[in-house]
Amino acid sequence: MPRCCNILLVDDHEATRETIAEVLEDAGHEVMTAEKTARAISLLETNSYDLVLTDLMLPDGSGMSVLEKSKNLYPNTPVVMITGHGSIENAIEATRLGAYEYLTKPVDLNKLRVIVKNALHLVQLERKIEQAGSLDAIVGQSNAIVRVKDLIKQVAHTDATIMIQGESGTGKELVANAVQALSARKDRSYVKVNVAVLAKELVESELFGHEKGAFSGAIRQRKGRFELADNGTIFLDEIGEMPLESQVKLLRVLQEREFERVGGTETMPIDIRLIVATNLDLKKEVGLGNFREDLYFRINVVKIQVPPLRERMEDVPLLAEHFLRKFCARYSMEKQLSAEALNSLLSYGWPGNIRELENAIESAVVKCPGDIITCAELPDEVTGGYSGSEPVVGSGYPAGLPLEEIEKHYILAELNRHDGNKTQAAKSLGIGLKTLYRKLESYDVS
Repeated sequence: MPRCCNILLVDDHEATRETIAEVLEDAGHEVMTAEKTARAISLLETNSYDLVLTDLMLPDGSGMSVLEKSKNLYPNTPVVMITGHGSIENAIEATRLGAYEYLTKPVDLNKLRVIVKNALHLVQLERKIEQAGSLDAIVGQSNAIVRVKDLIKQVAHTDATIMIQGESGTGKELVANAVQALSARKDRSYVKVNVAVLAKELVESELFGHEKGAFSGAIRQRKGRFELADNGTIFLDEIGEMPLESQVKLLRVLQEREFERVGGTETMPIDIRLIVATNLDLKKEVGLGNFREDLYFRINVVKIQVPPLRERMEDVPLLAEHFLRKFCARYSMEKQLSAEALNSLLSYGWPGNIRELENAIESAVVKCPGDIITCAELPDEVTGGYSGSEPVVGSGYPAGLPLEEIEKHYILAELNRHDGNKTQAAKSLGIGLKTLYRKLESYDVS
């Protein structure tokens, strides 16, 4: 049973709200309730929750607004939609947009208990990875990724500003999480902001807060993300998307270590460690006039370049196995990748990087009718890069052979091809010599 968690329940029907709240409280959770969209959004802006359950149809709007706000503020918090039978299509659309699951009215309380238990269990697993060894969440043993991990360990304990650069889907947020987990501020607040999803006119309000009456719709004072991160760390993802006018204020905050809320006059000191990430070449953006040069130099103190997956293909088997275990656990299934499917994964260029690989594995897990995932369950764009006649890993591997065994055979075959020369074998495999020795030791090979 998951520990006591904070849950936000949004439903305008009093009897439904009270019944669900009673079930959740009986399970040992703290429940905050709201009847309307506006109240739910206000609670999300001032508190964090482990789980959000919201009705789709609300008197002053839609539960989709609650879903959107929750995902913007707390991307990893699961949202469960509650809906009548007439709105099931909308609920399904909500799951496509990020909702964890949906329930139909009248709510099946046993199903509610199972969904809540599974959602909270998943949240706790993900947080455990973030809080207790985020380096382990960066899966891979290639030279490229080992260099990234070494740099993280080298700079995490300092308060230096970190700029993480890499293509979309390469795992920049995992790098930021690892820096935070290994830093002296690991037990303090850690606030994440995706700048790209913020409305242009509300960026400064979201980051620095606002006073009541500062602009139309500012009906109460609101703390911004920097204020919430005081004495801790703030992570600004996709910082290259920040409007130029907001960059000016951010630069001043970083230089002066103080800020004012929008519409306010009180200057407040701030003590934060800044981590930023971007998929853009900010130096090129400076030349194009899209990013301030002075801000670029201010945030580019320590740069961590995250390699695309195509430059670390030797990590594909490890990543595939990692995601396979993750989604088998999520969907209570037992699956294995066939050698043919692995060959397809190794033959594809992965323009969407690790995120695309993760999606491909999840799709294959839920589509696979049996225990062995074949090319038939992989996305068409992935299998289109593999002819089936020239396997990357070699021939003769039976369907269903576990990835660990395929990797073992492949490494030993490469070692044999180089007449036992471990240095040459490690180079051709694209792994470090220490990694090869560790692998051989696990295989009990001298």
